[in-house]
Amino acid sequence: MSAVQHRLELKLLQQMLGLVPNESFKAIDKDVVFVSIDCEAHEHAQNKITEVGVAVLDTRDVAGMDDDTKEEAWFSKMKYAHYRPIEYAKLINRSYIKGCPEQFGFGSSSWIKLADMGPILKRIFQSPTQLLQAGDFSVVPSEEKRNVIFVAHGASNDKAYLKKVGFDMTADAVVSRTMDTQVVASGSKKHSIALRRLLLSLGSDPVNLHNAGNDAAYTLQALVVMALRDLKNPGCVPVDLAKHAGKMPPEKHNSRCAPQVWVGTATRPGGLDEVRPAATKPVVLPGSNPERRRRKRAARAARDAQGTENTEDTNLAASARAITDASGVRVAKRIPKGTGSAQLSLPSFGSTDSRSQPPG
Repeated sequence: MSAVQHRLELKLLQQMLGLVPNESFKAIDKDVVFVSIDCEAHEHAQNKITEVGVAVLDTRDVAGMDDDTKEEAWFSKMKYAHYRPIEYAKLINRSYIKGCPEQFGFGSSSWIKLADMGPILKRIFQSPTQLLQAGDFSVVPSEEKRNVIFVAHGASNDKAYLKKVGFDMTADAVVSRTMDTQVVASGSKKHSIALRRLLLSLGSDPVNLHNAGNDAAYTLQALVVMALRDLKNPGCVPVDLAKHAGKMPPEKHNSRCAPQVWVGTATRPGGLDEVRPAATKPVVLPGSNPERRRRKRAARAARDAQGTENTEDTNLAASARAITDASGVRVAKRIPKGTGSAQLSLPSFGSTDSRSQPPG
């Protein structure tokens, strides 16, 4: 993307957010709702979409806020959702990226039937302000028409993934515009920008990326932060990105599991509609500090036990050497180690030993 196009994209974004007067003559750029989408596909079967994340920001909720308003206040106006098809519950990415479908950090994860994903997405784009009720088919969507801005990081990829769950962005939704955070950040399809690199350049420290719900949330947050930062310091976005070129620090993960709900036509085994699974307790991941400490304690205990056994063997051997008769002849003999629990064989009381008889 050229520098001019990048500036125009950011200016339009600032206008839609109400940060500067809206000079657009197009009605579609006013009174908008941003809908951010991210999809996770299984690494060994790209046609199987294991997660869909959604984040929504209604510009009516941020009216009166400006670039002096704390970024966290903007984030607090966003709504988030995370959907997981029950048919792909056991498909977790591990080979090329570290999948973390249970670690949604912005609310509850919703289990759905794969067939419900398309209808739920249609309901979201029909009435994005009712995001939290989209999975409840008993709730009638609002008929109010809003200008919906589709947001994604690498929008063409997510549009293709959405088709695999029965949702066509062109046929099933009325979208005013698409805003791709890669493009807004001065990247392109040929010169892509990793979401994590973008977030780090904006001062964010993301946790549990590659969870579709988290990625959708971070994408929408990044969009807003770029508009705010550029308004105060025009041109800072590509400059800050350049500072974060090269190798990135290790990704951050935590083991906090999100509460789970069953929506649409999906029902939890047992009949309950909501549950906080046992896995919400801290999970000790292999290689984590608690796990390493546990292994060290176990190894130390094993060494101590072995040391005690060796000490007992030494003491018994010393006792055997000390047992002699009046003539100084040893009356106990050592049995080779490992032949039984008893390491010494001592004569019974009253028994005789030819070696202890005085010469005639």
